[in-house]
Amino acid sequence: MLDRDDKQVIKEAKAGTAVLVTWDRVLRKSAGGITPYEALDQAKLSGKGTPEAQAEVSRLRQLAPGDLTVLLEAGNKAVAHFRQQIEVNRSIANMIRQLRVEEDCSWRAVARFTSKLWGTSWGGNQIAGMVLCEKAAKLLGEDFMEPPWN
Repeated sequence: MLDRDDKQVIKEAKAGTAVLVTWDRVLRKSAGGITPYEALDQAKLSGKGTPEAQAEVSRLRQLAPGDLTVLLEAGNKAVAHFRQQIEVNRSIANMIRQLRVEEDCSWRAVARFTSKLWGTSWGGNQIAGMVLCEKAAKLLGEDFMEPPWN
């Protein structure tokens, strides 16, 4: 259930080379700006620059300490939202445990699977997956942050 992005993140983390780089919607909104992706789209529509030059524009941005605060606040709101919205019974808890523990699925993959199963809009939201695992583990008398869950 790991997608190619999950596999790459895990590979980089195990190699000790992973860095946190983002231009998240929350950060963009707090900065009042647009993402590099949106800038490229605007340039393409207006006919400015060659496709080759546009492709050279960096799509990554290092986080500043203030950005981390913005992400933390947005993450806390998302956790609270999903904790309020998601209900897990024993059968679902066992299924989530199977995905996370036995099949080694990421939180994103757990969220993606349950979102498709239930027809929700959260898709592969990592925070939704984390809350699903948290609730499932708790119902089963386990801790989602400890082995074998994490």
